Amino acid sequence: MKILVTGSKGMIGSHLVKGLLEAGYEVVGLDRICNQSCDGRYFHYVVDLADKDTLQFIMEKYKPDRVIHLAALAHAADGKKITWEDYKHLNVDCAKNIFEVAGDIPVLFISTVDVFGFTKGTVNVNTPMKPVSNYGRSKMMAEQEVRKKRYFDIFRFSPVYTDTVKRDIQKRYYLKYPNIAYQIGKGTEYEILNVNVAVQAMVDWCSEKPKNTVRIIKDTKRMWTPDYIKAEKAKGRAKIVLRVPTWMMNCGYAVLRKITGENKYTYLLNKAVHPLRSE
Repeated sequence: MKILVTGSKGMIGSHLVKGLLEAGYEVVGLDRICNQSCDGRYFHYVVDLADKDTLQFIMEKYKPDRVIHLAALAHAADGKKITWEDYKHLNVDCAKNIFEVAGDIPVLFISTVDVFGFTKGTVNVNTPMKPVSNYGRSKMMAEQEVRKKRYFDIFRFSPVYTDTVKRDIQKRYYLKYPNIAYQIGKGTEYEILNVNVAVQAMVDWCSEKPKNTVRIIKDTKRMWTPDYIKAEKAKGRAKIVLRVPTWMMNCGYAVLRKITGENKYTYLLNKAVHPLRSE
């Protein structure tokens, strides 16, 4: 089987390509970053996903059996401001291009648990989406587009980390990396996702029949912040640890939300006060 992967040189994409090749698949990788290793069972294209004609050419040339759409705009880089128009263009309009040129080829769309927005209690795949961030909002819109396809599946990833790249989970215990950490009460548990678990789920999907369903992908064990802070201190980081009483965090969150409403700032506090719990 031949698998087409968008965002193939990204943090998750590069691990996925390796996993697919090790599983015996041929891989066609699309990314904005150049790669010289276009031989053997890996074929790489530098392409703008807004270029629908080129996407159609690649699709017709290789005729992939499956498409995994990973490419997305998630975070600001080098302090650059990202507008809603940027998110919509890359995460919605370009995703729509991929879905359309794929035709009846099954597509796995990688989404995010950020589509849930403010949460309290346990969520599942049927919980209404109420995203707060532009990232979550754009992913929700892309989910709506992929649902128009005949064959699809949606994976909503928890925050992803590798052994060396932990930016998405460090927000849960760092005020300012690498010196100032924080701990709420006795500690907090968060649902996270190791990149190897994510890759295995995507590789397994390639051999399964598409179900037109949504799945939340996460580690079986939650992250316990005191353990991570302890490990950081052992490596000479987290030199200052601010300990915030749980009651103080809850009161501060309640007051700020009452005054300012639901916005990106209260959303960050919501993640600390009401960490996501999924079935």
